[in-house]
Amino acid sequence: MSTSANRWTPHWAIHPGQHLLECIESHGLSVEDFARSTDIPVATIDAVIAGRYPITHDIALRIERALGIMPDLWFVLQSRWHLHQETFQVPA
Repeated sequence: MSTSANRWTPHWAIHPGQHLLECIESHGLSVEDFARSTDIPVATIDAVIAGRYPITHDIALRIERALGIMPDLWFVLQSRWHLHQETFQVPA
């Protein structure tokens, strides 16, 4: 039986934008090429990669059309990122 007491939960997380950059590069694209192919402004893609902007449902669907990666992956990664941020947020 698994309980929260014996499950390891890391105190770090990677914003899905970092994964997106790796996927873009692995497809041999520049951020600019990817932005053009998805019709998303380069500034938005840069903000996602930097972790300042979430991967929205619309962006996830555009990623699927451009790179063939199922949107569900991005939904899960973004959700886990938000959960991590809320769980381990340092009180002011």
